[in-house]
Amino acid sequence: MTVTDMNAPDESAAPTVAVIGATGTIGPYIVWSLQARGAAVRIITRDACRAQALLPGPVEIRGIDITNHDAVIDAMAGVSALLLLTSHAQDMTDIQLRIIRALRRTGVRIVKISGTSSAINPDGPYACRQHWEIEQILRSSGQPFVVLRPNAFMQTLIGQILIPGVRATGAVANAVGTAGITFIDGRDVGECAAVALLSDERDGQTLVLTGPRPVTYREIAAALGQAAGVTVPCNDITPADIGVMMKARGTPEWEAEHFEEMYEMFRRGESEFVSDDVSNLLHREPLTVEAYVAEQAAGLQLGQRAAGGQT
Repeated sequence: MTVTDMNAPDESAAPTVAVIGATGTIGPYIVWSLQARGAAVRIITRDACRAQALLPGPVEIRGIDITNHDAVIDAMAGVSALLLLTSHAQDMTDIQLRIIRALRRTGVRIVKISGTSSAINPDGPYACRQHWEIEQILRSSGQPFVVLRPNAFMQTLIGQILIPGVRATGAVANAVGTAGITFIDGRDVGECAAVALLSDERDGQTLVLTGPRPVTYREIAAALGQAAGVTVPCNDITPADIGVMMKARGTPEWEAEHFEEMYEMFRRGESEFVSDDVSNLLHREPLTVEAYVAEQAAGLQLGQRAAGGQT
């Protein structure tokens, strides 16, 4: 299935960039950043209807099976670069390597969104081991590439995990102790990806994307409380508690163990490092946790619920 927006930009006048992963948490920011830079965007997805609903405007949408070699080749016709981002899944390695193999010798630049730099190794948490393997193959493929390693997405750890927990309990569940994390805003990831997709200046590089400073969960609780006008306590739990809670909600064993290991790594302070790659790419400082939390807290309406937690 192919859905083409009639208002799409003239591909003869602008570079065409393909995006796999446009309908996830970070993908829309990448699409919008590419559009802001004048690129024609081609969305490659299994669910064209979802992409069309989520990404209105000047995009071309091709609904294909991304594991089908011939379909991937056909979808890349006229494309200069590909953003490679697939679901956090047990078969992520297989899916991404299929795509890399299909594009070998085509000259299409592949910009891969990887994982937290300190965990990308053969013994890291499950998804990070996957990223490590994919990166090795990509580097050996002969294909132009850039690897982007976001440290920890604000939109995921804060927006999808921490804040819903505050809504439910009135307190921040803190599994990382006193350690900080240099969270990265998805909007910065989107802009960095667009720069890498539209220029060959970073080919062959691995870029580490972090926020400007490490931020603790207690600082996030304080920022949420200040923005919402209430006290938001911080309740200490352990990484093992995270794994138990995820399994109780029906999360697959491998994924629950992955998150437990990630929180153990965060707790050891292994994601407190700061990189200047974002500022070098964008010529400005990265967006801050405080700014993101203030945006999100505006609609929290915590009322008196937050007062019931423990500090």
